[in-house]
Amino acid sequence: MRKSFALCVVLLAAGCGNPSDTIRTRMRVALPIFEAQSPPDASADARAKEVRQHLGQAKWDRAQEALESWWEQDSDGEAAFLLGWLHHQQKRFALALPWIERALDAGPIYPKAGQVFFLLGRCLQETGDLQGAREAYIADGVLFPDGGDSPFRLALLDFEEGRLDTCEKRLTAAFERFSAPRDKAKVLAHRADLDLARGDLVAARLSLEQCVSLFPHYEAFYKLSQICARLGDEAAARAALEMHLSWRERARGGEGS
Repeated sequence: MRKSFALCVVLLAAGCGNPSDTIRTRMRVALPIFEAQSPPDASADARAKEVRQHLGQAKWDRAQEALESWWEQDSDGEAAFLLGWLHHQQKRFALALPWIERALDAGPIYPKAGQVFFLLGRCLQETGDLQGAREAYIADGVLFPDGGDSPFRLALLDFEEGRLDTCEKRLTAAFERFSAPRDKAKVLAHRADLDLARGDLVAARLSLEQCVSLFPHYEAFYKLSQICARLGDEAAARAALEMHLSWRERARGGEGS
């Protein structure tokens, strides 16, 4: 299946002149394969355990060296996936993109392969291919229909395109699906942006107050202080600004952000 799938991708990609069209075509070819075939629970390659340990400990240089050696020897889909994940974690999206594309082409033959569409979406979004990113997030939603990541990311794209009603629906879905307080808080922070875009300062304040009650991020406190000031609540504005300064210092000291 792996060889025939890769050949299909190559043939289809050869007929597409625009790189953006090419990756979209490859995603459309890949998605049914990923739907039909579950990735393995464990790696078949002994090198994966050591590499994953390096990644888990944020030993990026050692992990990258091992992965590049692995790729040069075998051109393995798992090595490509982990290289892409490594660069993605360090927000080097342009460097991550070609590795994630290779991991997509390899098919679901390595652990966590289903995550490749979400990683691809992030890389495409951060490198300017918003339509490609949208398709990648939609594909991720097909594979993980109960997950909050894809509706959250799609909501951000909707917001940038002025689709405020659709953005709201997707933020609501993401909030309901997320369980971690930090994830719920980031939804509320973006809900506040949506409220501001609609000119509703009171709703924006409420969204941010709920946000910081779940996860006290200094940027959210700063936004809250500005909104309270615009509403004429100077006491609340000062209190939020003090919290902003306090949590910013903690973040700089490595205690949280």
